[in-house]
Amino acid sequence: MTATTFDSPLSQTARPLGRRLSTIILLQLTNPMTLIGWPLIILGFIFAGNVAILGIIATATDGRAEVSVNGGIGFLWVYTLVMAVQSVNQTFPLALGFGATRRDYLLGTGALFALLSIAYAALVTALAALERGIDYWGLGLGFFDTAPGAPLWDLFVRYLLLLLLFASIGGATAAVYVRWKAMGMYVFWGALVVVLIGAAYLITVTESWGAVGEFFATAGVLGSILWAQIITVVSSIAAYLILRRATPTNT
Repeated sequence: MTATTFDSPLSQTARPLGRRLSTIILLQLTNPMTLIGWPLIILGFIFAGNVAILGIIATATDGRAEVSVNGGIGFLWVYTLVMAVQSVNQTFPLALGFGATRRDYLLGTGALFALLSIAYAALVTALAALERGIDYWGLGLGFFDTAPGAPLWDLFVRYLLLLLLFASIGGATAAVYVRWKAMGMYVFWGALVVVLIGAAYLITVTESWGAVGEFFATAGVLGSILWAQIITVVSSIAAYLILRRATPTNT
């Protein structure tokens, strides 16, 4: 475990911004298994399970299926959300207790998850390229390559934006809990359910489902993910506004 030290609040403001943010990043990485080790181990386990299952099927049928996209890689997006929730819940009060400012904490945490998103997107894209190069493991398994035939840069952008989306949602969710605890979560999830049901009702009564489907069909996968970045921006701003008013007594 890496020892992370903080100076007094006065000396914090006198230190270069880059050094202050790197201190926050080191604090987040004191347990690297949570942010790096376990997601890769679990992802590898899911991949191995898929290979084993398709291998058994191919042996039993004496053939190989056409290349099919497997949804197992979606685990990484969900785990990113969970990582963001755990990271903020565990380190925010600790960082403030050591004298870090809320601004530095938020910038450092945002920088960490941006770097992690870039790294994971690059890794999965590289594995997708490998997958293509070895004919999808000889089993027709498109595990890392979710868009066979699409340019690799397209895959990288998709993965990166999805990771940022889920990280921002996790950060906003954690911010609600850090400031308002269980009651805040009840209100948050209740309000979200009401909004989703209300939106579905309005689309239904205005007979707009066809228009909604046409919008996403026209935008395509990458276009839809780009539109979803509105949620990324809103969630990031919400996390900032909520956490800047949170205090150690709230946490």
